[in-house]
Formats: sequence, C-alpha cells, structure tokens
Amino acid sequence: MEREALIKAILAKFPTAIEVVNAPAAAPAAAPPSAGSGQVSAPAPAPVAPVPTQLPEVKIPVSEFRALMEWLHNGEQALDFPMSMTAVDYLDTKTIVCVYHLYSMKLKHKLVVKCDLDRDKPSIPTVSDLWNACDWFEREVFDMFGVKFEDHPDLRRIMMTDDCVGHPLRKDYKDSRIAGKPFWASPPYSWVM
Repeated sequence: MEREALIKAILAKFPTAIEVVNAPAAAPAAAPPSAGSGQVSAPAPAPVAPVPTQLPEVKIPVSEFRALMEWLHNGEQALDFPMSMTAVDYLDTKTIVCVYHLYSMKLKHKLVVKCDLDRDKPSIPTVSDLWNACDWFEREVFDMFGVKFEDHPDLRRIMMTDDCVGHPLRKDYKDSRIAGKPFWASPPYSWVM
C-alpha cells in the first residue's frame, strides 16, 4: 500500500485522525553572478517534486487510539511489527506524546502513530495484546515518562529501581540524590572527576 493510499484509508475510517505533514527543507537559492564577472548564468533547473523523506504520520485522539491500532493490526494494512514505541515530553504545552513506529512485513510499508496525552495524568490503552513486543516498550515509557497503560498485564518499572521517585525522561525531573550536581558527580560515577 502506498503512502498516500495508507493515509487516505486511515483518514476515511477515522475522521478525527490528523495527517502530520513535515514540509521538506527548501534548497538554498543560488547566488546571482556578480556584475562584470563575465559569467553567463545557466537557466534555472526544472522544479523537482519533493520526495517524502519522513515516514507517513497520523495523530489520533486517545479516545480512538485503541480502535485505530486494532484496525491497523487486523485489517488489510497488516502492520504486524512494532519497530519502536516511545514518548516525548512537551513541558510548554503540558502534553506527552506517545509515538509508535509500525511496519508491515507483508506489504513493506511503515507508519508512525502519535497520540497526545495530558501531562498531569497521562493514560492510554495498552496494545501489548496486539503486539507482544509492546509489552516492554510500554513498560519503558511507563518507567521513564509515567504514562499509565490501561489494562497492561504487567505494568511495573523495567529500568529504574522500584524505590526510584519520579520519571527521569520528563523535562522537569530532578534527582533528589544529586542536589544540583550533574549525575556523574556522585557515586558510582565520581571516578569521572
């Protein structure tokens, strides 16, 4: 399925989804030849249609997230492999965006699905029952960003210790053990100094 057809099918099935369009960077304009240089200017090259360098992306409201993911997994899109899953903390807009990179082994296409969550109480339905690999992806995002995955079978910390307070990849995270020092200035990293 081609990029445009995939996006068109998603937008037809889920009208609240938004296509994320990343405009390609404009090429720098060539400097005109200096006056009296004797150089003849070449005709301008014909415009070339921009090739999409980004993966196709859609943003979906959390209320329709689970339905979209089931449709992508079980439907003709056959997105059967989660390449990665992460989150991004936007402190200024008070949102955490969950980002899923999906791939179809059969049809050889990719898709990025994004979902905005409220930063104060980030919660989203799990997809670990659709893709087993998302079990640990979701646990990592829970551990690092504090996103709660509803109905996850084993939602607990995977990287930090159980007594760790806070979520280290949030922009406002402060490690109470360090008290203003960089993390490498305290044990076990003090050998760096």
